[in-house]
Amino acid sequence: MPGRIANREEGELLQILTSGTEALTGQEFLQHTTRSLATIMNARYAFICEYMPESRRVRDLAFWLDGSFQEPGEYDIDGTPCELVLAGEVKCYPRHVATLFPRYEWLSQVGAESYLAIPLRNTSGEVLGHMGVMDTRPLEHSPADLSVFQILGARVCAEMERKRYEEALLTSEATMSRVLGSAMDAIIRTDAERRITFFNPAAERIFACSAAWALGQPFDRFLSRPLRGLLEGFLRAAGECPGEQRQLWAPEGLRALRANREEFPVEITIASSRDGEEVHYTLVLRDVNERVQDQAELGRLADQNRLLRQAVHEQYGLEEMVGDSAPMRALYRTVETVARADTTVLINGETGTGKELVAHAIHRLGPRADRLLIKMNCAALPPELIESELFGHEKGAFTGATSQRKGRFELADEGSIFLDEVGELSLTAQAKLLRALQEQEFERVGGSQTIRVNVRVIAATNRDLAEMVRAKTFRADLYYRLNVFPVVVPPLRERGADITTIARHMLRTVARKLGREVADFDAASLQRLRSYDWPGNVRELQNVVERAVILASGAHASVPELGQREDTGECAASVDRRPLEEVEAEHIAGVLALANWVIEGRRGAAAILGLEPSTLRYRMRRLGIQRPKRDEQA
Repeated sequence: MPGRIANREEGELLQILTSGTEALTGQEFLQHTTRSLATIMNARYAFICEYMPESRRVRDLAFWLDGSFQEPGEYDIDGTPCELVLAGEVKCYPRHVATLFPRYEWLSQVGAESYLAIPLRNTSGEVLGHMGVMDTRPLEHSPADLSVFQILGARVCAEMERKRYEEALLTSEATMSRVLGSAMDAIIRTDAERRITFFNPAAERIFACSAAWALGQPFDRFLSRPLRGLLEGFLRAAGECPGEQRQLWAPEGLRALRANREEFPVEITIASSRDGEEVHYTLVLRDVNERVQDQAELGRLADQNRLLRQAVHEQYGLEEMVGDSAPMRALYRTVETVARADTTVLINGETGTGKELVAHAIHRLGPRADRLLIKMNCAALPPELIESELFGHEKGAFTGATSQRKGRFELADEGSIFLDEVGELSLTAQAKLLRALQEQEFERVGGSQTIRVNVRVIAATNRDLAEMVRAKTFRADLYYRLNVFPVVVPPLRERGADITTIARHMLRTVARKLGREVADFDAASLQRLRSYDWPGNVRELQNVVERAVILASGAHASVPELGQREDTGECAASVDRRPLEEVEAEHIAGVLALANWVIEGRRGAAAILGLEPSTLRYRMRRLGIQRPKRDEQA
């Protein structure tokens, strides 16, 4: 049976096929071809589709229907007439195509009766898609029809491959542009006359000028005389062997010039390449000063990491909170409640009760458990360093500030900060801390940039802050800001039922650490532990247990007499019952008088007391110690 184009003359057919396609590419060419195919085959539907083998789907590249192009779509090939075509066969269904493929309901919906399509193969035999026609009338094909399909198919396949290569090239160029743009080293490309044709963002930063300004400039303006001589020598050698790619690396001893003529040391790599007849040179430069600064920064970060690891992994005597007495059960309930609230907490308790352990428990049970808990002991630093430790400092902010440093608040961002012995802060430091608590912002010492953080504050003290507020040694506004949720840690003397449990837990921990096989205390020692008043609380108990384990000669540790709950006899009468600060002040004043009030030096009071001079001055201010006037000395 003759095909649909058998009655057309060859000249007319070629005119239809080639008219206007010489200058067309891409989507315009595909649409023109689809429309021409529908015209010469006298069919209602004509299509060109791309095959996606990984998903067994096809995507319309051009779809012609009754005089207009349709919106492209995608569909699965399973159960469709094109399934065998995409397997590599030419298929024609002259009648009843909708009946032959009942699973593909769209054929019935559009009234399709006939179908003819060919696979689109590239030169390597890969099926890129298919091209075909459909009609609502029967369709018979002839060799002439297939010849037309093959002619059009070859041109369509070539266009599809060109489009693929073009897209791959654009993707590659975009990737290369991102790589070059994100490089930390300056990457510069020049032509044969050494004029800049490419200037990446790192080059803009290193040479302190924009790419728009640098492009077209002679690269020599950025070179010192020795570096220019090196480049010229390389170019002469490259010119002697024009077909050969050459490279040169100069790791040290050379200097480049920024746009403002400032010199700086560089490492440089130079390479030559050809693009047809054109010669190009690619230069990669690294600012050696930046490398030195980066190494210093890495060292600083390593120090910070050690600090953070110490904060995370540091042991606190007890590895966990131990005790089942009524006061401890109440404390556990309080800790669990406040931990979930993510609010500021003030932990009160005597020295050695385990306030730091409570702070860690609050952090671990709270919503910031996966973040850091940063610790700072406010009593361990002189006032002049407190602000720098809390908020950091900029390079040159004070003598010894050789680099920028982040403070504890900045390190604790999104986590928690534990301010131990907060009652020891000076009034100046209290004012700085108050702003950080209220606004969650601060400036580093010597800096002007405001740093915002989100930090949970957990503070602890063994002093009566309310009494300090009345004595005007602690700011009332800071006290109320800290005292949002007070937690009181009971002293060991109120936890008699826990003493044996805690002591045995410590014994196992210390014995494991020291490699000793000590199983328990002897009976007399257990009684002594329960009878003692423990003025030093858990810290004192730990020291007693550790000494007992060290001195143990068998499986049972022995604890010597520790004293009684009630002070009796001459020993009790001889104990100085004055407050510790008064005794400390008297001792320091006596040493100062002995040293003729000289603080520093080999014979100064600081050396006698075993303190740093700055620490001694801090304690003198805190305790109100002043040198007597001449008439008082007389």
